Amino acid sequence: MATRASIKFKDSDGNFIANVYHHYDGYPSGLGVKLLELTDGVVVNGLGLGERLGKQVFNGFGCLAAYVIKGLKDGPGNVYLYSESDYGNVGEEYLYEVVDLENGPQVFVKSLHADIGTGDVFVPVKDVVVIENNK
Repeated sequence: MATRASIKFKDSDGNFIANVYHHYDGYPSGLGVKLLELTDGVVVNGLGLGERLGKQVFNGFGCLAAYVIKGLKDGPGNVYLYSESDYGNVGEEYLYEVVDLENGPQVFVKSLHADIGTGDVFVPVKDVVVIENNK
């Protein structure tokens, strides 16, 4: 059975950028770790600024969202673009939010069927992955 998840991308003003539905391997030690890897970089406003930082550079948060989608999509199926209203409404087990914060892109998660996050509370994926690894 698939472990479905959706990923909402929000810019620094909280505006919706994209909703990506991920059909399988949506648990934090799978998709969560992949999101941490793909978002490990710096968001800049104009190319030429971040290259000297020695990190992956995203020219705006929309560029980061496109880079993550490219990194997740390896063939037909599994990864789809959905509307904002579909977020949390297509049978997901996990919901992720990738948010542009002052200290860089951050990835949060909550489970709709388990004990990770409750209600509207999202927790940092890096914290969840540490807990899973220590079990």
